Amino acid sequence: MIEWPDIQAADEVLPDAEATGPAPVAVTPAISRATAEFFGEGSPLREAERHGGRPYEPRPQQAAMALHVAQAFEGGAHLCVEAPTGVGKTFAYLVPAILFALAAKKPVVVSTHTISLQEQILDKDAPLLAKLLGVPFRTALAKGRANYLCLRRLNAVLGGEANLYLPSEELLPDLEKLRPWAETTAGGSRSDLTYEVPHAVWETVCCEPGNCLAQNCPHYQACFLFKARRKLLTADLIVANHALFFSDLGMRRAAGDPDAGILPRYAAVVLDEAHTVEDTAAMHLGLHLTSYGLRKSLFRLYNPERHRGLLADPKLHEARDAVVRAAEHAERVYRLIFTWLDEAPQSNPRRYVEAGVIPDLLAEPLERAAEAVARVAKADTDPARAQEMRAVQNQIEEYREGFHQFCNMTLADHVYWTERQGSRGRSLALVAAPVEVGPLLKACLFNQDFPVVLTSATLAVRNSLAYFQRRIGADDAAAVMLDSPFDFPSQVTLWLPMDMPAPNSAEFLDAAAGQIKRFLLMTQGHAFVLFTSYRMMQDLGASLAEFFQESGLKLLMQGEGLPRTKLLENFRSTPKSVLFGTDSFWTGVDVPGDALVNVILVRLPFQVPDHPLVQARHELIERRGGRPFWEYSLPEAILKLRQGFGRLIRSRTDRGIVVILDHRIRTTSYGKAFLESLPPCRRQLFSTDPGMDE
Repeated sequence: MIEWPDIQAADEVLPDAEATGPAPVAVTPAISRATAEFFGEGSPLREAERHGGRPYEPRPQQAAMALHVAQAFEGGAHLCVEAPTGVGKTFAYLVPAILFALAAKKPVVVSTHTISLQEQILDKDAPLLAKLLGVPFRTALAKGRANYLCLRRLNAVLGGEANLYLPSEELLPDLEKLRPWAETTAGGSRSDLTYEVPHAVWETVCCEPGNCLAQNCPHYQACFLFKARRKLLTADLIVANHALFFSDLGMRRAAGDPDAGILPRYAAVVLDEAHTVEDTAAMHLGLHLTSYGLRKSLFRLYNPERHRGLLADPKLHEARDAVVRAAEHAERVYRLIFTWLDEAPQSNPRRYVEAGVIPDLLAEPLERAAEAVARVAKADTDPARAQEMRAVQNQIEEYREGFHQFCNMTLADHVYWTERQGSRGRSLALVAAPVEVGPLLKACLFNQDFPVVLTSATLAVRNSLAYFQRRIGADDAAAVMLDSPFDFPSQVTLWLPMDMPAPNSAEFLDAAAGQIKRFLLMTQGHAFVLFTSYRMMQDLGASLAEFFQESGLKLLMQGEGLPRTKLLENFRSTPKSVLFGTDSFWTGVDVPGDALVNVILVRLPFQVPDHPLVQARHELIERRGGRPFWEYSLPEAILKLRQGFGRLIRSRTDRGIVVILDHRIRTTSYGKAFLESLPPCRRQLFSTDPGMDE
């Protein structure tokens, strides 16, 4: 059993070994000692298999990472760690995180990008560590409000007020199905449901900001949301996703109040899968307005076609009229924006570069609607209904302010764009994102009074973390790069093209199809084929349909109705399967063993150059006298290629091939940078004429 750590006065200085960043800090070494002991010669991990974990194997890289994390926590310092697959990085940060949280008497937040990693931590790693550490600790999963059922709203709809709350009578049968579930579910979370609930039904009965009566609610003691919040307040380890974490950070920043967010105050943060931090932060620290969101709010008040909504009572005609006028104005404005988008039909999203081109025509009608609703809410004697109205009033006011900010481009150092959304492009999004998140994160994350640890299997570009640290504002963090425990020269053969056509040429698709056939037959499937565009994936999927029928290989393609998790399940369980995937399959996918022995990367993964955010980042680099391709596009593509390559080898017993069809990796001046960033492995050249392979 590990000796219990206790934070006391600092009694020694721990050196910041093998790292760059802040000078050594005076710290208490108790947690470092306990961490070192846990991963030392007599490690409790030797008992892991007995408790349902993996067989124990000593991992020097894991022990080194754990000690770096413990020292960062104790010294209040920030740390960036590249921990290749196989290091065991999750345990390496969880052990010191748990010990530090218990000693500090405040939780440590662990944020991940993917649901699968959250589930691994909550369902497997934390319970196992509870047995191995010999120290009791509490864990909690942080979710947004909308994940939880609101008992008050459910009872209001089922209790005869469906006309006020439910957008359509046709949804009542689906709503009725929630009643028995609500009486038996322990957590009340949408993810606990064993069947799919229509989105419109769930929106009617879920928890939302502003509509909560808190202690005044008759269901307060049984409230699923407050049970979850109370669990957060007593947890030692809080697991969240990046979207929630950065939304929470944005709320604290906007309010200037560290208690304004969803999460309680924490002692430290670990951001795993940190290669996604920059883009996730940009989208959640900016502005995002949708036509669907405003329509939903206004129709929740009153839908004139269905005569439903909180203002359905004919006596409330004044407020109803104001809401209807606001909705009509909104539709006219949306038509204007769609017309503006149609002027550049090939550009979706379309960048918004001149304030006032889209006129701010919603300010007055939305303000009148909000004021009318406020008057009705004030006079309403039903506190629950009044609270619902005030919540929608706040949504309308937030949309009015956001639309003003977008039209007039009032958010400095942001890039603005509009885009069609939805399967038929009938929805509209107005987005403003900070061009640089580094200064924002430096201010609201790295300049706070808690340490931040960032880790991923791929953070380095040409054996340096400097690019990653600069992009996210963590310049002063210590930097550690760990060796891989895998023997890549004996586990991987990297196939590189000799004479493939240029990827933007008319001949490329046919040549790529030929090579995909060849290498899929070589391994009898068991392959990922990763693309950089849906169009190319669909075109090649169609051209290879006959090949798959004749070869007996099973094609699974992203975007054909199955969610990613189900696609992966089918891939693992189906012999000779081949998965065609795009962006989300380059990262965060773990398929160890013989199910995956072949990864084909069709093109080098450069970002789409005409996306407004990419354009704006290029322009900023140019204004500063830099070279956008070398300083941004190439490093980003290298990190993405490393992610794609990393899908293949997930354990020491894995074997297989990685095939790159893009000739630029061998024929361009920058191709060397890609190759230098990949692990050392056997290399073999292939030709479009197999007899000419080298």
